[in-house]
Amino acid sequence: MESQPQPASPSSGFRSIPCSGVDLGSRHLVHTIGLVINARLDPHRLQATLWQLVEHRFPRAGARLAFRNGVYELQIPEQFDSESPPFVFTVQEYPEIYSGSGRPEIPNVLTGSEPCITPDPELETFFHSPTCPKTPDEFVQHSAPLLHIHVSVFEDLTFLGFLAPHAVFDAVGARTLLDAWTRLLRGEDIHSIPGMAWDAQPFAPFESGPVNVEVQRGWFKADPPLRAQDKREDSPAELDPKDVRRFVRVPKTFLQDAKTKIMDELRAEESGEYVGSGDVLTAWWLKTLYDRRSLVDHTPVHVHVLKNLRDLPVFANDAPLKDPYIHNAISTIPVPPIPAGAFQMESLGMLALRIRRSILAYKADPEAIRADLRWCCAEASRYEVISPCPPGAEHSFQTDWRAAKLADLDFTGAVVGNEGMKTTAHVVFVYPLLCTVLKPYRRGVSRVVMDDADAVWMCETRGEKDWEGIRQAGGVAFTDSSSV
Repeated sequence: MESQPQPASPSSGFRSIPCSGVDLGSRHLVHTIGLVINARLDPHRLQATLWQLVEHRFPRAGARLAFRNGVYELQIPEQFDSESPPFVFTVQEYPEIYSGSGRPEIPNVLTGSEPCITPDPELETFFHSPTCPKTPDEFVQHSAPLLHIHVSVFEDLTFLGFLAPHAVFDAVGARTLLDAWTRLLRGEDIHSIPGMAWDAQPFAPFESGPVNVEVQRGWFKADPPLRAQDKREDSPAELDPKDVRRFVRVPKTFLQDAKTKIMDELRAEESGEYVGSGDVLTAWWLKTLYDRRSLVDHTPVHVHVLKNLRDLPVFANDAPLKDPYIHNAISTIPVPPIPAGAFQMESLGMLALRIRRSILAYKADPEAIRADLRWCCAEASRYEVISPCPPGAEHSFQTDWRAAKLADLDFTGAVVGNEGMKTTAHVVFVYPLLCTVLKPYRRGVSRVVMDDADAVWMCETRGEKDWEGIRQAGGVAFTDSSSV
């Protein structure tokens, strides 16, 4: 009889926690949240306070990603020191002002009462060090700290890049750590800042118990590679191969006027239903993307609205999460498929109602959410390949980072000589970026990244020809020339 290989032991000097099934859905991605802050920040103070915070309040943020005994896990150093630092912190200083050096203009300077689409200012170099890992495998192979912070400091602006595998942070989780960091920077006692226990596992209860669904709601088992190849036709990405990323500015007055009109129509019908500004924004953007499709185009479009689970009563004691949690706690709300040609005919109000009804139905059924989580966390399902739509259909993910409130972060405590400052050092623009080597952006994801006093900001990656079709349709203005 052949002897069985012995399980690998955990690394000496590290504590281990398995990644949850919720984390593993994003295990192939490395993500950067780029923050543009309207002041010169002190890199030394930033680094010292973050080290203190991770060491004493968020040790999981200082973990390494490992693959041991067939399972992805987080390995947390028992002690942080120069040999086992909690993160990698790199700095590039520019002894000049950003705005006066002919560099790309930050889009937050745009104004106007109508939505507009503007080019990507291509700010990647200010948020990444050349040594930043680009794939999760690089983190595993080099046992690198999961969190990389890169700051580019100008006299008038600071660019702060928050880079980590997506399996470790979602946007709200990143905000949790960033907010605690800014509180410490402003002088708050570290022991008054809520932290996250190194062994917190709120999704552990979903790893056992019956799995009564074949796949998570709104998702489909992917075709085997050979079968998919036999059935495959040229995909939109093959017909329109050049990726182009753009940002979208939507004035709040525009959204409020549209919402008011829809609500007036519902009241006139004596309906008790309602829509939120987020529903209106999603509906408007979907109509912008699909309005030019043929009326006889019956291709099903599967819309998935990402939902933060932290505030839902599905955790211990049928309650929301009560403690800070930096890792992934998101799921997707499936909207019933919509024929591509229907976006042209359906009113903005009816489409917004579709989205609102799907969200309400999802939140009203906690047991169905638990069933989804049991499927995600079941051992047999952790690495299964699933698809957001069946063959021949299209999908669109709608994610809204406004729940993370990144624009509200106050970095005044890191400003050199901040005594007597009359204004705060705050985030004026959010710049998201996937850091994978082959695909820096991902199509099929509409991301609301922030709002400021006047507008909501989105970003989207689509094919060059697709953008040109949207421009020619004339439903929304482009700030650059006719060439996309």
